[in-house]
Formats: sequence, structure tokens, C-alpha cells
Amino acid sequence: MKRIACFAAVAVGGLFACLPAMAQDYSGHTLTVGTWGGDIERLLREHVAGPLEAETGAKVEFLLGGSGDRLSKMAAERNNPTMDVTFQNIYEAPLALKDGLVVAPDAAAVPNAADVWPGMNEGCYAMSLVGLGIAYSKSLFPEEPEWADLWQPQFRGMMAYAPYPSSEGDGMLAVAARVAGADEHDPDAAFAKLAELGAPKLTYSSLDEVLSLMDAGEIAAAPMISGYVISNLANYEGIGFVFPKDPGPVLVRDMVCQVANSPEPELAQMFIDLAIGIDTQTAYAKELNFGPTNSKVALTEAEAANVINTPEEVASLLQMDWPYVIEQRSAWTDRWNKEILGQ
Repeated sequence: MKRIACFAAVAVGGLFACLPAMAQDYSGHTLTVGTWGGDIERLLREHVAGPLEAETGAKVEFLLGGSGDRLSKMAAERNNPTMDVTFQNIYEAPLALKDGLVVAPDAAAVPNAADVWPGMNEGCYAMSLVGLGIAYSKSLFPEEPEWADLWQPQFRGMMAYAPYPSSEGDGMLAVAARVAGADEHDPDAAFAKLAELGAPKLTYSSLDEVLSLMDAGEIAAAPMISGYVISNLANYEGIGFVFPKDPGPVLVRDMVCQVANSPEPELAQMFIDLAIGIDTQTAYAKELNFGPTNSKVALTEAEAANVINTPEEVASLLQMDWPYVIEQRSAWTDRWNKEILGQ
């Protein structure tokens, strides 16, 4: 819990009263934030960067791209980093902390960290909660499918996958292994089972591309992260999305990290504090259908129905051995290309 004095300061001084070093003028300073584009960038500009710039005089610049690129950039710039804040996923954050590339979570420096659900600040600060479920063509599945239903022979060669390596690909391998009676520690079982689905009809780089083909019934299904699909369902009457029950959806959690030895550590802490604060977390839930990690976020019943919203829901999800998966990434990329894509 935050200190009572901090709550009182907020009541008197507004949103920024509890942020570290806020009395200092940061005019002329630039904070560089690595993140994804699209609606994530838009919400971060609106709810984090804009207010931070207005209050401090600093400038916030976004470096857009994939989380793997950001991890490589931090490693290459270890002794002279140019990023101050980076958004990584559930398995990259602990790896980055282990390698000394990011700063461990600290509620004394980032007060809102104390309100994140217990156990979620692993490696970095927990930003959002989503699950890997099934997006599917309603014309091909009369009922909501379970994972095992994807292996029906009529759907062979009709799957779509995100490019590997990815959270979606790793999650699908974990699911395939469990359908085969094993888990991700048995990659032979995982790859053999996944290969039974046939080479995918599409490896997509555009969400609109895969959803359009699925809406038309040309793609049967795809393992997808919940928030992205649910936010687009209104645009595609022929597409459904389901969290399967056996095994359950795969837990995916995005993290926000303070880069170690970055040029602007105080501004980085302020940015992160706003990112995991109630305002930004609520916007993520309502506009992106990304579950909030801040325990003080209050959602309506309808809003909560579209997100992973409590520790109990998190506990019900399939949680992979991510450190093990990361160690296998190079070998699994080769196997994916050969055994799944047939290249």
C-alpha cells in the first residue's frame, strides 16, 4: 500500500505529487522509450508521455518496433544505452534483469508498483495481462473450439501463425505438447504434434490480413493474443474468439522496464509510474482489452468480462517455463522453419 502521506499529497497536488524528483525542471531533457506501435503507442502518448512532458518540460521520444529488437539493442548498448524505458514481454524481462540490462522493480522509486498484484513484477514492472486463445472462423466451427478441435482433419493446412519466434508460436508449441500428453520440455512431442496441422496457410505480419481471410472462411483458426482480437471482433461478424479450457489459455504478460545506466533514470521512473498507474491501466483495459495489473483499477462487469483481471484468473492460465523456452529459441527457430513451415 502507498503511504498515507502520499495519498494526501495526491489529493492536494494532483497526479504527479508522489513521483520522484518532480520538483526538478527537466526542460531540455529527452526520455527515449522503446515500445510497440499502433494503439499501444497512442495510449502511451495520451496517458503517459503527454502528462509527463506537460509537468516536467522534458520531451518523450518513442522508438517503435519488436521487443526482441529492443532486447538486442540493450545488449549492444550495455555500456552506453540510448533507451531509458523499454517494454518487453513476460519471458524477456527476467532475462534482461539477469543480464544486468534493466533495473529491478522498486516501489520506493516507482510508488504505483506497490499496487501491482503481488508476484507480477517479475524482472520488470507488470504492465498488462493477456491470454493466448483461439481466433476462429464461425463458418467452420459451429461451436467454440477447444485446442484439440484444431486437429480435426478437415482443418489441416488451414491455420495461421505469427512469425516465429513469438509468444504466439511458443504458446502454440506448449499447447501442442499438452495435446500430445507432454509439455514444452518435450520439444519432439510438441513439434511432431504441431506438424500434424500441416504447413500454415498464412504466416501473417498484418492482423487485418489474417482476420479478413478468417472472416471469409479461408483460414480456420489462429492462436492469438486476446486483446488484439477482442478489440477487432466488432469489425468481423464471421470471427469468434475463445479461451479454451483444456489446456487453458497461455498467460502472456507485457512488462515495462527501466533500462540500466540510462541517461534519464528519474524521468524513466516517472514514466513507468504513470504507465502502471490507474489512469493508464484503465485505458488499456477499456480500449485495448488488456487486463490491468494495478489492483486499484475498477472495471464494470462488461469491461471485466473482456480481460484477465484478477490473480485468480491468472492462476487459471497455462504458465510456461519461460527460462527453459528462451534457452531453446535458436534451435526451435530452425525446427519451426523446417518442421512447421517446410522450408
